[in-house]
Amino acid sequence: MAKELYLHIGTEKTGSTALQAVSDINREALFKHGIFYPKTPGERNQVRLTVFAGDGPDTRNLRKLVGLVPDNAYKKFKAHFADELRAEIRDSECSRIFLSNEHLSSRLISAQEVTRLAAILRPLADKVKVVVYLRPQSELFLSSYSTAIKAGRIKALEPPTDILDPRYNYEKNLSLWADAFDEANVIVRIYDRNILVGGDVVKDFFSIMGYEPSSDITIPTDVNSRLDYVALRFLQEFNRHVPLFVKERVNPERGDVANALAKKSMTSALGVPASTLRDIAKLYEKSNAEIARRFLGRSDGKLFEDLKYFDSPDGEVLTVEKAVEISAHLWRWKQRQYSKVKREFAALQEKMTSIQRRR
Repeated sequence: MAKELYLHIGTEKTGSTALQAVSDINREALFKHGIFYPKTPGERNQVRLTVFAGDGPDTRNLRKLVGLVPDNAYKKFKAHFADELRAEIRDSECSRIFLSNEHLSSRLISAQEVTRLAAILRPLADKVKVVVYLRPQSELFLSSYSTAIKAGRIKALEPPTDILDPRYNYEKNLSLWADAFDEANVIVRIYDRNILVGGDVVKDFFSIMGYEPSSDITIPTDVNSRLDYVALRFLQEFNRHVPLFVKERVNPERGDVANALAKKSMTSALGVPASTLRDIAKLYEKSNAEIARRFLGRSDGKLFEDLKYFDSPDGEVLTVEKAVEISAHLWRWKQRQYSKVKREFAALQEKMTSIQRRR
């Protein structure tokens, strides 16, 4: 039995990609320090945690991402996942285990789903802690717009209007986790670089585990680049022709288009009226206050620092000329990748020929 297990559930757009990248890249180094990041739920982003626990249509696209759309494959996965995870953790013999998937906080929306996950995780350790990072809902909406289009969305993203929306109502969401894992085991952190340990989610999360990253831990930068307004508009139209999924599977023709576009994104981001952002903040004011009092012990009910909202114009217009310019950039990007592969293949052939000659 592991001594401690830390379950990172997001929320989305709070540095989860960075934490997962560090965990994957440094898996062996972390193991030497007695910290284990299992591969069974996923080598980097551990999406299979959410796929295992989820029931509803919100997890359908996640099943596509991990190739578990055929019902027979999905049933087989669900039948064996818990045992495989248990065996991997047991064999590691590490005293500290952690898991990470931001979709846990956004796709698991019922008590039954969260309880299903708790049932397989709680027996794995003496102590199981749920760690969640929160940011103002208005900021979450702005960041989510870019993510949704990167994920193939075509329609514009509408601001939340439902006060009970579990993705934005943190009190409703965290109550599920508190009920399943006990309230004392839910650790709430505010996603604010001014108060995070080291000004960084990765260092902050590891500090919760009682670990300070040593010199042998590599922390990459820029692992989730933003797209400016014109790049978002281009990608939104691109999604109509090259969708993320084809026949229930990830479309191989899509490639890394979002990363390629990010290399050219240099202008202003999405412009949203200040009144819209204020309305979002107002909608969740009471539920945020409950979170502050219940999980952080703040009697004044203040969860986030006061934000000032300003109207910002949309960025550069997506003209035909601009679309051609972006297309040319994507073409050069892929040609450079292709040329690199050709050089590496040629070098490998030369090496194999040299070995054969020596024989």
